[in-house]
Amino acid sequence: MSHHVRIAQQIVPVVGADPAIRDKVLAFEPFKEWVHRFDKAQQERDSEMDVRSIEIQSADVFSSGKLGFVKFNADVRFKENGKSAPGITFMRGGSVGVLTILKSSDDAKKDDLVLLTVQPRIATACLAFPEIPAGMLDGSGNFTGTAAREIFEETGLKIEEDELIDMTAKAYGDRWQGVYPSAGGCDEFLRLFLCIKKMKSKDIKDLEGKLTGMRDSGENITLKLVPLRDAWKTAPDAKLLSSLALYHALQLDKSND
Repeated sequence: MSHHVRIAQQIVPVVGADPAIRDKVLAFEPFKEWVHRFDKAQQERDSEMDVRSIEIQSADVFSSGKLGFVKFNADVRFKENGKSAPGITFMRGGSVGVLTILKSSDDAKKDDLVLLTVQPRIATACLAFPEIPAGMLDGSGNFTGTAAREIFEETGLKIEEDELIDMTAKAYGDRWQGVYPSAGGCDEFLRLFLCIKKMKSKDIKDLEGKLTGMRDSGENITLKLVPLRDAWKTAPDAKLLSSLALYHALQLDKSND
């Protein structure tokens, strides 16, 4: 396989790592999507940048043989003055997150609750990190299906696809893939969904402290319920905070229509 990509009018060499890894990177869906979007951006801005090379610095391959994460440095410079644009990138592709709001179907006085998962997140040096259900995209392009599957795998709740509202699509349409939590060095985007589910009070209560997750894949999850009004101060999870911001903004936007 030839190790280069075309971005606008340039043939850009992909260097570094061994040829087998470079083959995997060129076939990696997030990388192909990045090249496609970069090509489009260059064409829209009259090839403002000079893209000289893409150096693969490291890659992590899952036990299944599937490429998981890539770190590369794109040598990209402004044509106008030759200065470099920051090009070091940690690539992992997109993810979905689901803000799940549980409402009691038999007691209107009960607080609306947000369903969180609590699990070890070694990157944060925390062994009990609270966050909304989330997971990596599988490359199928089916955001809603992935979100429904992640809820089931992480919480045990079966959610139909038509119960999910894509808040990022409502906010941005097709202008952006999702919310970018770290655009300065990572390609990851978050596709954020809303699920409002009515359940009996007892069934909601039974979720508290439930042990879930795909244990054979290393997931060790405990479920946690928090009042919707307090969720913002319960977990320092960017997915949760972004979801809450979109949820309240879309509600306000709807009320102003």
